[in-house]
Amino acid sequence: MLGFKIWKVCGESMSPRIPELSYVLVTSWLRFLPIREGQTLLLKHKLHGYIVKNVAMVDKNGLIWSKGENEKSLSVEELGPVSKDQIMGRVISIIKK
Repeated sequence: MLGFKIWKVCGESMSPRIPELSYVLVTSWLRFLPIREGQTLLLKHKLHGYIVKNVAMVDKNGLIWSKGENEKSLSVEELGPVSKDQIMGRVISIIKK
């Protein structure tokens, strides 16, 4: 589908901005551009599977540390870093339920 895909968000870690059971439009094209703090990404996490999170920081080794927006979300430390290879795409639109 030309690098675009719609994903359903399950869980409250990104609410209220992305409420549970909403959808996000993700593009894989933008994952090759520089990653910056605050961007919302779809990640393939080794322990938690596919997750939507905000970039908290990119460390000096190029690893991406992410966070949710809700207090129920796992902390940055609990999630740990992911590599650029684990970025599935960048969220470009939110379709709320």
